[in-house]
Formats: sequence, C-alpha cells, structure tokens
Amino acid sequence: MLILAVTSSTASVGVALVDGPDIVGERHVSTDRRHAEELTPMLAGLLADATATLGRRITMADVDRFAVDVGPGRFTGLRVGLATVRAMAMVHATPVTGVSSLEALAAAHGPGTVTAIIDARRAEVFQQRFSVGADGEPTPLGEPQVGPPERFVDDIAIGDLVVGDGADRYPDLYGDRRRGGAEPSAVVIARLAAERPGIDGPLVVPSYLRDPDVQINIKTRRT
Repeated sequence: MLILAVTSSTASVGVALVDGPDIVGERHVSTDRRHAEELTPMLAGLLADATATLGRRITMADVDRFAVDVGPGRFTGLRVGLATVRAMAMVHATPVTGVSSLEALAAAHGPGTVTAIIDARRAEVFQQRFSVGADGEPTPLGEPQVGPPERFVDDIAIGDLVVGDGADRYPDLYGDRRRGGAEPSAVVIARLAAERPGIDGPLVVPSYLRDPDVQINIKTRRT
C-alpha cells in the first residue's frame, strides 16, 4: 500500500512516501512561518523522487492512503497540512488517516516509555506519555496535556525518554532524560497509518487542545 504522509505541526515540515516497509521518498525542511510556501513544492519534489526511484511515473492518483499529522502543535502549520491533505484526498477519492504528533514523536524513539513534549508557545507545552512496543506502536499512558512545563514535569517517570521541541526549549527541566532534536517524522506517521483505518478527508480533524491565539487576541482587544 502506497501511503503519502505529511507533518507540519512544528517548525519542521516533512513529507514521505512509503510502500510497506520501503521508504520510496522523503523530504524535510525546518521553517518558522513558511509552512504553506514549503509544502506544495515539497510534495511535487517527493513525487519526482518516487518516479526516479521506482522507474515509473508516480502521481497523487497512485497513492492508496494519505496520512496527516493532526497535532497538537502550531495552529497555522496544522491547518496548512490538514487542508492540503483533505484537498488531495477529495480530488482522488482516497482515504485519510490522522496521526497525533505526540504519537509520532514517541513511536520514533521506542521501545520503552517515552514522554513526548511539543512547544505550545506562550510558555506552555503539549505533553503525553506513551509505552512504545517493540513493533513501534505507541500506547498512551494518559491524556495529552497543555500548560506550563513545570506543571507536568513530575508526571514524567524515572526512566522515561523525553523528546520533542518542547523539551528542547526547557532543557534544564528534563536533564539527561532528554534526547534533543526530535521532530515528528512523516515516515513514522505513514507507518502508523498503515496499521489503522482510513476515513473520508473531511472527517479528519485537528487536535488543537486549546483555542487558537488569534481568538485570544480578539477577546483581549474587545475587553
């Protein structure tokens, strides 16, 4: 099954094309506020890479499943990724599987217990603990949380590996448990999606965990 995955919930934008255990193509770029500008050319480049790798022309119509990072993470990045995948899925009548950014982080760093932490800005983080099996499947050990990192640091068990840009932003809180530089991987998202059902694109919804910043700013100006 040919799966095309997109992740855009952090400062990193990634795309990957996976066929069973094989990585057909993968592209990744770090950006701050250019998710929309980066994603479309990355997808075009990914298909070109796949065409060269497989020796035959690969188009979106050849994709059997789309997979997308549904967050939590940056609001704008999430909307860009999800809107792009929904549009492609609707055009080609292809099912979509949503995968949590926190799940993807944890799955890439198992087996064992992993705490995934994503920077939520405004001095907050998104955090969730997982038990990751030898097969790479993450089992949640609690619900995702959002708030100041100091509030959740005691929820991290001794022996947990801590990953994500949220942990990188507050290194003094996590010490030697932190593995720096971890971002959600499009390849991991594709592989997790392969074991899960696909649904219609419009039914895949983002996991924001809190109101968008723009709503908060509007409310502040009105008061």
